[in-house]
Amino acid sequence: MLLENFLKCAEEVISLFEREGKEASLHSELVRLSSLIDPEEFDFFPSLKEYLEKFLSYFSPLDSLPRDRRMTRIENGHKMIDKLREIFLVRSEEEVMSLLGKPVAAATSIKYATSVGESRSKILKRMGIETAGDLVNYFPRDYEDRRTIVPISSIVVEEKVSIKGKLLNYSAKKVSGYTIISAVVSDGFGQILLKWFNQDYILQRLVKDRVYLIHGTAKKTPFGPLEMNSPEIEKIEGEVPREILPVYSLTSGISMKMMRKIMKRNLGVVKSLDELLPDFVRHERDLMSRRHAMISIHFPLSLFEMTRARKYLVYEEFFLFELAILYNRSRLRKSRGGIAKTITGELSKRLIARLPFELTGDQIKVFEEIREDMRSSNPMNRLLQGDVGSGKTMVAELAMVDNFEAGYQSALMVPTSVLAMQHFEKLSSDLEPLGIKVELLTGSLKKSEQDRIRLGLVMGEIDIVIGTHSLIQEGVDFENLGLIVVDEQHRFGVRQREALTTKGHLVDSLIMTATPIPRTLAMTAYGDLDVSTIITMPKGRNPVRTLLISRSRTRELYSFIMEELKMGHQIFFIYPLVEESEQIDLKNATDEAERLRSEIFPGVGVELLHGRMSDLEKQEVMGRFRSKESMILVSTTVVEVGIDVPSATVMVIEHPERFGLAQLHQLRGRVGRSSLKSYCIMVLNSGVSKEALDRLRDFSSTSDGFTVAELDLKLRGPGEFMGLRQHGLPQFSLGDIVRDSDLLTAAREDAAKLLRSDPDLQSSGALRLEIEKRFSDSINLIEVG
Repeated sequence: MLLENFLKCAEEVISLFEREGKEASLHSELVRLSSLIDPEEFDFFPSLKEYLEKFLSYFSPLDSLPRDRRMTRIENGHKMIDKLREIFLVRSEEEVMSLLGKPVAAATSIKYATSVGESRSKILKRMGIETAGDLVNYFPRDYEDRRTIVPISSIVVEEKVSIKGKLLNYSAKKVSGYTIISAVVSDGFGQILLKWFNQDYILQRLVKDRVYLIHGTAKKTPFGPLEMNSPEIEKIEGEVPREILPVYSLTSGISMKMMRKIMKRNLGVVKSLDELLPDFVRHERDLMSRRHAMISIHFPLSLFEMTRARKYLVYEEFFLFELAILYNRSRLRKSRGGIAKTITGELSKRLIARLPFELTGDQIKVFEEIREDMRSSNPMNRLLQGDVGSGKTMVAELAMVDNFEAGYQSALMVPTSVLAMQHFEKLSSDLEPLGIKVELLTGSLKKSEQDRIRLGLVMGEIDIVIGTHSLIQEGVDFENLGLIVVDEQHRFGVRQREALTTKGHLVDSLIMTATPIPRTLAMTAYGDLDVSTIITMPKGRNPVRTLLISRSRTRELYSFIMEELKMGHQIFFIYPLVEESEQIDLKNATDEAERLRSEIFPGVGVELLHGRMSDLEKQEVMGRFRSKESMILVSTTVVEVGIDVPSATVMVIEHPERFGLAQLHQLRGRVGRSSLKSYCIMVLNSGVSKEALDRLRDFSSTSDGFTVAELDLKLRGPGEFMGLRQHGLPQFSLGDIVRDSDLLTAAREDAAKLLRSDPDLQSSGALRLEIEKRFSDSINLIEVG
């Protein structure tokens, strides 16, 4: 057993005995574990024996101590283990510096790095490595722990191991143009067969009766001995090296052995790297130095040291990113200023009094937060998130009323023309009695109608305009734009939102999403964008019951739907395809609409809606569905966002494994928008993978959008979640905002603390230069978020 493994086991045992109240017998168990430590560990760490004896003796009198003193020793035992790790498993700064060669400038072309040259530099450039600095920042994707030599008789199949053995014999033969090299190795207690395919150079390394160090993964064979295919093999000269080796993502033309050699010979680059984190941060967060981390992430002494190195590097990239976000926001606010709007609230009171329902406590709270932002001299930049059906649109409507009262125009940008029409109908009905002029601007309008609306906007005759991407086109100008509202923000690229913001001067921005954003992602994606959240659902809403059924139960499903139709309830059927595909064996909306119309529900009224229809066709279909001329709507995900039909109670989703969890939650949110009992039924075909089935079961077990968002983020990662690839976010080298959320939170706190004491980063010039170099204009894009 390695010392590192002993310390881990000792820690677990101390915790176990503490929980079970068996502290008195702890000493004997620790002594037993210590007897399993590999004798070579004591040779490698000369002072280990002395420290280990002190550690064990500390627990020897436990059985004679009162309980409170036993618990004190238990608590101190954890601290002693931490101390032993620091002493034996982490190099000193002097040891780290001794590993470095001559200094190399980070800007040095990779071609001139040691052991590289012209041909290898071309390969490295294909991997994104242009300079020596890029090289040391090319971090391992994994590690091979070669500190333990396993006896051949103790090999566990399908696990990577290191073995030592004598080469008994070897042979090479040609089979169908392939060269197969076979070798038999023994360590005196067992034998293993080694094989290489089309690797003729291996023959030059093989010498009978020589002892080799071999690394690879063994598998069982039907012929007896274990077999190891394409292992690494090297002759033993002197002591067997005890090391943890990095595993890099490579391209063809460069071997792992050569990449490790190039990396090791160019670590002198680290000498030219400045420490970026302030001293107070390193001290409070218990972080090693930057140079130490850069060495240990590539060639760690122990897995514990590698973990410490990763902690530093993840923290550093999070800290720099959060500092850039906060510094840029502060700078922009100073340069841009804002307009403090005068709002009495009389108009919004009149609107609230006319509503046929009461606002929830969350809606009132969020509306007050938005109003305070609009009254402030800083431009509002607020994210409003809430589950589907939680009443975000009503809050936005009230904000637009306040904005009108202050003398400004508003623009509401939505992702689809169907949703734009729905918002237009509602806002016109609610607001025109208050004297507020509302218009709809979409690409499907006649040119003469578009020209009329554009003129009305620039003349100030239109108070609120609702539209899709058409709002950001050239020629759409405003007399006095004061508020933009972006609904379903993840459907728009960051530059599209920026284009709308620049249509006015010092515009307030309200960004809405029904795909709740986990806190860590919101912190990263939106900087210090103010976040308002609606959690409480309106009164009378019942959770949608979510069911998974097999294809064999469709007859039961149709019977159930017929009962719902008899009660005057409406139904959605969702399919992933518009038309039949030769490549994908999935049901499609066009064929299924015809089948449901003619065979299953004749005379009921079945409509088809999909993204290839014109805006006018979509509006006509939705108009008939809302008025109950049709009772079943067959669609693709064009209905995913915002469609509000209170009498719809059943959402049937075919091939649910084809959709992301956030998408499924949006689709589910199209039903359950009244007090009627509602259902989301996902129909499964045979052959769905276990992974997909587990994901769908997790989804069906919760109706909470925030839980779904967390699940989706863990499954897909931040790059894909809500289309954030178009958001302007950097790709973190090591950091994972889900797994490393604690470090992200701490980095943000420290960045804010630094800026409070040094708002212009005057005493942190190296930091300011680094964030400008790393992020440049991408930070400005995130600011628009």
